[in-house]
Amino acid sequence: MTTLYDVAREAKVSIKTVSRVLNNTDKVREETVKRVKEAMNRLDYHPNANARNLKRRKTDTIGFVVPFGSRFVFADPGMQEQMRGAHDVLTRAGYDMILTVPENGDRFLTDVVRLTRTGNVDGIILYGMAKAIAIVREFSRKGYRFVSLGYSYPHQTHNYVEIDAEAAGYLATRYLLSQGRRFIGLTREPENFLFLNKVSLEVGYRRALNEENLPYRDELVYRTDFTVEGGYRATLELLKQNQKIDALICCSDPTAFGALRALREKGICPQKDILLLTGDRLPLIQAVEPWLGGIHNPLYEQGRMAAEIIIRIIQEGKDLPGVVLRPDLVIT
Repeated sequence: MTTLYDVAREAKVSIKTVSRVLNNTDKVREETVKRVKEAMNRLDYHPNANARNLKRRKTDTIGFVVPFGSRFVFADPGMQEQMRGAHDVLTRAGYDMILTVPENGDRFLTDVVRLTRTGNVDGIILYGMAKAIAIVREFSRKGYRFVSLGYSYPHQTHNYVEIDAEAAGYLATRYLLSQGRRFIGLTREPENFLFLNKVSLEVGYRRALNEENLPYRDELVYRTDFTVEGGYRATLELLKQNQKIDALICCSDPTAFGALRALREKGICPQKDILLLTGDRLPLIQAVEPWLGGIHNPLYEQGRMAAEIIIRIIQEGKDLPGVVLRPDLVIT
């Protein structure tokens, strides 16, 4: 492997001169810089990025931290859209992205401490959820810059990109009410998934019902995870709890896939007997079930904006105000 010493010998200069050329200092004559770079090309020499980054205290790497089990992360298309949005921006800006996902939710803090202990990242994109507040404390203690996908602690004002879940629940419910549906089911996030007091789909759902003087019925709201199997079980339970159900809002696309499976097994027509709306309307569900309308959450844009913000935080050295994105209702 070619070393710094080999380049110095080939260019007939000192090692210190080669080092100055690599660090782009202005203390080396132009013709000497040219000779050193030509020697590097001839010898196919590539500087050790880690060593250079250590010297300038910069790694050109951003961590993407999800404090949840890997089975959820790698199966969830919404999470993949967020990661894709962040990755596209970071790659174009010359950053690498390290994904930190615990094997199970109980190990989340251990894995994050391992990431920060080595100093291998310049900043972190954090998936905001109930457990994120412990990670935020760890970041604050060690002086790590971060931006969160969604609120990560109560009364957060800076360094986040949130999607307005209340607006999503309201838009979906208002549409279904306008179609004459009165017994509207809702699948919502699992218990302890969001931090306490964070606004969810259910708040907008309640508001729309209240505007029509319709009662909120506990038996029409079911907590589930964001998986196909979870959507399947939730729909079967909702059908059993209230046989008058005539519409269903799903909290994610996988949940909608599970709901479709349950309805079809029961011989129920998804758009006639029970009007179904999906929760993210990402490319996969558009390709498989193009007729299915629903809430379009801008998850790719959320990841993209989070990456743009963390780069600015690193460059400017200060916190930035949070951003809230609006979902759309798409009816085909």
